[in-house]
Amino acid sequence: MQHGSEADRFSALDRFRSLPEAILAARRAQGADRVAFEDIEGASLTYGRLALAAAVLERALRRRFAAGERVGLLLPAAPAAVAVLFGFWRAGRVPAMLNPTVGAGPVISALRTAGCATVLSSRAFVEKGGLGDLAGAVQAAGFRMLWTEDLVAAASRLDKLAAFVTARFSPRDLGRDTEAAVLFTSGTEGAPKGVVLTHGNLLANVAQLQARAPIGPTDRAVSALPLFHSFGLTAGIVLPLATGIRTGLHPSPLHYRVIPELAKKLRATILFGTDTFLAGWGRRATAEHFAALRAVVAGAEPVKATTRADWADRFGATILEGYGATETGPVLALNDLDDPRPTVPGIEHRLDPVAGVDGHRLLVRGPNVMAGYLRPDAGGRVEPPEDGWYDTGDIVRVGEDGRIVIVGRAKRFAKIGGEMVSLAAVEALAAEVWPGEPLGAAALPCPRKGQKVVLAIADPAASLDRLRARARQAGVAEIQLPSELRILPEIPVMASGKTDFPRLQAMLEAEA
Repeated sequence: MQHGSEADRFSALDRFRSLPEAILAARRAQGADRVAFEDIEGASLTYGRLALAAAVLERALRRRFAAGERVGLLLPAAPAAVAVLFGFWRAGRVPAMLNPTVGAGPVISALRTAGCATVLSSRAFVEKGGLGDLAGAVQAAGFRMLWTEDLVAAASRLDKLAAFVTARFSPRDLGRDTEAAVLFTSGTEGAPKGVVLTHGNLLANVAQLQARAPIGPTDRAVSALPLFHSFGLTAGIVLPLATGIRTGLHPSPLHYRVIPELAKKLRATILFGTDTFLAGWGRRATAEHFAALRAVVAGAEPVKATTRADWADRFGATILEGYGATETGPVLALNDLDDPRPTVPGIEHRLDPVAGVDGHRLLVRGPNVMAGYLRPDAGGRVEPPEDGWYDTGDIVRVGEDGRIVIVGRAKRFAKIGGEMVSLAAVEALAAEVWPGEPLGAAALPCPRKGQKVVLAIADPAASLDRLRARARQAGVAEIQLPSELRILPEIPVMASGKTDFPRLQAMLEAEA
């Protein structure tokens, strides 16, 4: 791909005022009978049925909620949920994407932070997912539960007739600054923050991906990432909707046998996932399952060399690795099929020095950067990033070729005897010794040196001696190694597949 033309291509692609406008343009281009989303059970939604269902839901949402009102959304990644999202976007009401895996406390905190009064969910989903206790706790905390089944049943003939007329047109009261979704930080370090993404943020990020990677309506994709995860929302839902990529959805990435079957059924050419999930799907699959794949788009966590090699050798698939954050829509960088340099057009970056660390703090600015944060004590007010600059929290170095290399997270350094040690570097070295094994490093208090690094791993045969031997081979200094190794029954992970570092930290501190 000619990188000199990426900026021009991005400008040409990022031309819509709202998500409904972009989706309806795709409907006209692909045809109303084109299947947009489907699942392993055979349920599917064409662009025409999707547009009609969204227009019916739009009327229901406009009647029940004020313009711009935020509503908690508790639904799985399924074709019907896409119609609900489209209805929210048409109505100018804002879905606040709830993560049921974190428990009732963080969910209730998230609802209060976003200023929600109501949660929209599905009785079938709550029953099938065993979420009755969560729904009960939400109601006990004073929030109203609204059910999709009731909205559908309440739709009158007039609603359906009006929707038939309006479904082909984008509402005029929407713009690029209109809020499109609220996603939440994990909340494992305290009350979750809300991240407000606008129609313009999501549209810009999709255009950036299109300008960077050769993907389009001839592709078929599979996504099993949840709606409450920014990668699942943007890559798994908005990108296919706006580009005409026929997509298979599945509500849980942990169904390791189902995802390969869905990819085989659809003859998927693109697969969205994280390193953790890709490793799991790969172990359960044969070459036949992923025979049509030409690319795997990975994000949320670094892709291990072993995962990359396994997918290339067994399935002939290239992994395109994305980098970003929920606050950036989420994609900031993507290495494409022709050029390994991770970049997308339209992004400015700034490097701020960090005391005691050989590297700089990375800040970014661009059209995909969030409208701002919702903080628990801010009364629903959006706090925009200063001058548009979002602090990624990543410490980076710039190589001689101009490439930016991530050293680690600013919060994930240990100060040992006055020297800063990257926990990410410790984990990377350990991953070379125990490829594919779940592990994580944490900084714990040390009376002698201030802090010490403890490496946790689930492999009962692991030992520090093996790690030290690998360090000697690689020329890694002794201070860059963990002082302790703890064997845990399992390493905690979040719903996105990332290691849950705050929870791991708490487990190690409690054990100490």
